[in-house]
Amino acid sequence: MEFHEAANFLFDLRRFAPRPGLDPTRDLLAELGDPHENLVCVQVAGSNGKGSTARMVERSLREAGLSVGLYTSPHLDDVRERIRVDGRKISRAAVAEFVADVETYATERAADGASPTFFEAVTALALREFDRLPEIARELAAVAPADAPLITAATGDALAGIHEEVDDVLTVGTGAGNLDGNGEGDATDNGGPDDPDVRVAYGGREGLEGAVTVETPARTVGTRLPLLGAHQARNAGVATALVEQLLDRPGLAVVSDDVPDATAALERGMRNAHWPGRFEVMGRDPLVVLDGAHNPGGCETLAEVLGAFDYDDLHVVAGAMTDKDHRGVARAIARANPVHVVACEPDHDRAEDETVVARAFERETDAAVET
Repeated sequence: MEFHEAANFLFDLRRFAPRPGLDPTRDLLAELGDPHENLVCVQVAGSNGKGSTARMVERSLREAGLSVGLYTSPHLDDVRERIRVDGRKISRAAVAEFVADVETYATERAADGASPTFFEAVTALALREFDRLPEIARELAAVAPADAPLITAATGDALAGIHEEVDDVLTVGTGAGNLDGNGEGDATDNGGPDDPDVRVAYGGREGLEGAVTVETPARTVGTRLPLLGAHQARNAGVATALVEQLLDRPGLAVVSDDVPDATAALERGMRNAHWPGRFEVMGRDPLVVLDGAHNPGGCETLAEVLGAFDYDDLHVVAGAMTDKDHRGVARAIARANPVHVVACEPDHDRAEDETVVARAFERETDAAVET
């Protein structure tokens, strides 16, 4: 099977609607020999900031000498972007081999009305690839969505809701903790209000990097992030807490003795945690920025980050999926005072019609809007 055939098979699974529960994923993993059972995993959850936080964790652990797998979504250009081992996309051959192995199973399940979804299949692909690392190197898989994670952290607004609904999943003060909003130069507590585990200070923008200091009971991490904004400093606090817990885990030894200590690993990891599509500067004259914000909270944060730049006029090109809050997004972007909006329709089967997106911006902004 060729890669393009395998990729098309996976994308075709998007026609199957998600179902509640983990049984379909467990069944598919069982078909593959339960590759997830041998992995140490981290799960990062939340409405915004999951990918950035997971990337910071992954890069810092690599700097500490560990071999790390990273699974995130969505991808920008290539489905293989979702699954990385030590920073590298998995091979085309691995995707083709996986689909060849599960095609018959998926087809038979589809005949029963229970086909794996796209997300379930790609999750299984990720876990199998992580399990294939040589035993000596297979020390950690940092996975954004996972079946049975070792440590769970929540980012952004999701934390309060998770803690209220499922106290047994997240104990405040032992991992993610309370992350209140902060502005430039302010501090954020990561933990209970009377006993903070992690404090974060954002020092503002330095060129295309953000200065951040993270203080924990064990260390102070001072570094610069290639991901701009106070929200990324908060994500760095969550990532630091996770990395510290993982490096303290018995039996999770580094690959060699020739590695930096945890503080240096965190500082280097954060500094190198590049993440495409997150306020990514595509051009400088004029300044062109690509950002994947897709809900009101994310777009409010985007507007705040834009506020740190000096510019004459803001022109926005916006597209969205059908299940998004278009008016809420437009209302959030309005905080940055755009003068011109071009609404477009992404090349995706769930893309919203450009006229619907345009109407939302016409209602919520003073910008000139066109399609």
